[in-house]
Amino acid sequence: MAGTNSLEIEIHNYFQEGTSTEYVSRELVAKYEKMEVLSPSEIEGLSHFLITCGRFDLLKKLYVKCVQRGKIGLFPTGFLIEALVKQNKPLTDQAFEVCEEIIEKQPFEATALQQAFVKTFSVQVAKEHKEIQKNYTEDRLRQKTRLIEQLNHYRTAQLQEQEENIIQQLTKLYPQDLEIGLLKQAHLEKKADEILARVISKRVIVKSKTSLDKSANNEDFLKDMHANILKIADDLKQNQPDQLYNLAILAFQFELYEACLNVLEKAPETSARNWLRAEALLEAGKYLELLHILEYLESQESHSTDTAFGATYLKAIAYHGLGKKDLAIHLMESILQVVPFYRSAEALLVEWKS
Repeated sequence: MAGTNSLEIEIHNYFQEGTSTEYVSRELVAKYEKMEVLSPSEIEGLSHFLITCGRFDLLKKLYVKCVQRGKIGLFPTGFLIEALVKQNKPLTDQAFEVCEEIIEKQPFEATALQQAFVKTFSVQVAKEHKEIQKNYTEDRLRQKTRLIEQLNHYRTAQLQEQEENIIQQLTKLYPQDLEIGLLKQAHLEKKADEILARVISKRVIVKSKTSLDKSANNEDFLKDMHANILKIADDLKQNQPDQLYNLAILAFQFELYEACLNVLEKAPETSARNWLRAEALLEAGKYLELLHILEYLESQESHSTDTAFGATYLKAIAYHGLGKKDLAIHLMESILQVVPFYRSAEALLVEWKS
């Protein structure tokens, strides 16, 4: 790539001097023809420049001299084909045959593989693309297997930091993989259990299971839980901010929606964090704030079908809560037309209409 950067600087300097494209093209070809060896990056840079300028004659001259004098290790077939195509002249069968013959003699030559047009006529390049894809898939599978083995080892050895790092690697490398999703979910549940143990251990007054059945003691328990969650949130914000989301899930599960929202305010912004905030706002009956965050989520994830359905569903409930019944029914019906059994949409619609 150093050669390409050097060439780009050289071209830039020429144009800074006010020279014409014709002059720059001839000067560059004359200079690089004299060099003993041309690197792949230099061939790439020169080829792109001459093709862009439409100087196919100079490109042909350069290639001929490079071949005659053995200046390059591999012939840039892809650039040759690009030049032929851009001349707006129909390629003959003979030209295709010559190109295919060159490709067969240079398996996996980079420029041929990079040109999309080459795949339309070259059996060899199509075959090589399949081989590359196969190798890539196999390498990904081996990498995934190796990382899962490391994850299991770290879990067994209770090396939590290393386990967390492997989970993050797997999630980043395989974001759509169902198996990795399940592993991540198991990891999050484990963290939630650990946080729950910490919350309970911080309670100043230990209440028996029998006393929790009484409403007054239940209220005291939840107040203690709320206070302890907020204390832990402050600690996590300083030391483990990535665990705040798990703490918020715990608060949500205990129906401590205000605590959940408070924790989420401190948590790093992610799509999952924003959706949990939307659900907590719904449960807390904060419909105007809910509509606001749904509008934000739709603008950030406009490409996602799941986002569209989820946002519409929550909007419908929010509008119903704000007294806009007709609009709520209309939105819920629009979901059921596409996804008949989406969450509890059908049951809510029956309830609203009756």
